[in-house]
Amino acid sequence: MGDLNGHNPIWGSADFNVKGQQVEALLEDHQLCLLNDESFTYFHIPSRTFHTLDLAICSPSLAIKWDFSVADDLHNSDHFPIILSYSDDDVTYPERPKRYIFNKADWTLFSQMALISKQLVEKESIDDVVYEITDILITAADAAIPKTSGKIPKNWKPWWNAECGIADKKQAKAWNRFRRYPTTDNFIAFKHAKANARRIRRKSQRNSWMSFVNSINSRISAKLLWDKIRKISGYSKNGFSLSVLNLNGQVITDIKKIANALGETFATVSSETSYRQEFITYKTTEEGKVLYFTTNSNENIILTSI
Repeated sequence: MGDLNGHNPIWGSADFNVKGQQVEALLEDHQLCLLNDESFTYFHIPSRTFHTLDLAICSPSLAIKWDFSVADDLHNSDHFPIILSYSDDDVTYPERPKRYIFNKADWTLFSQMALISKQLVEKESIDDVVYEITDILITAADAAIPKTSGKIPKNWKPWWNAECGIADKKQAKAWNRFRRYPTTDNFIAFKHAKANARRIRRKSQRNSWMSFVNSINSRISAKLLWDKIRKISGYSKNGFSLSVLNLNGQVITDIKKIANALGETFATVSSETSYRQEFITYKTTEEGKVLYFTTNSNENIILTSI
């Protein structure tokens, strides 16, 4: 996938050029598939025209598993973001462990559903009692307490504020108006909105950095300093650190299981089973030799003390 700068009616261009013909020949000669639809991927600002220059090419076996789409917003570029969505259902994507949001819980509903009777706790088998009570509490919690989505959050921008959000919305609104009605006035309005949003973002970034630097002095503790560094880097203070390991196609998110898997892998790599037979033979031969730590030097070593 990339900007091939080729024009060809196959992917929605109104004309031909040499690179477009070369790309077409490449597709035919190597039996490749083009994922593009007729969506435009490039906006030429001087002429205010839309073109398709960015192409996504793959083999036939992959073409049926990917969906091609183009975002509507330029995001301060002249190329539209290309979105390739994997449509195969056999892939498990890692998620954050879902947690209960206790400050939004309906405790009245929870109390009504989490009823534990005397007959339940008087059963002979303690294991059955624990299992049933646990099931009652989990069922009540799932019904009365909402959970987090489990999606992996994006790194937040510490300099982003309400003014940046308003300017960004105005820029998006001006862009959508220009796309629907590509007149000169709408284009000028979009350029003004884009420049204003860029100015506000830069001002906010500058002020945020100055505030961060001024907050660091010789009396600051190490913990507070690292908290500030994480914050300026875009990591939320209350964020959840997610570790994900893909082991033979299986996604592992449990910290203990990840540690065990890494330990087993390191042990396997470090063991003799991963060595070549030539090296094992050489290693065995060398380790069987007797080492003599004597010297044949006739030099006299004189030790003097000062």
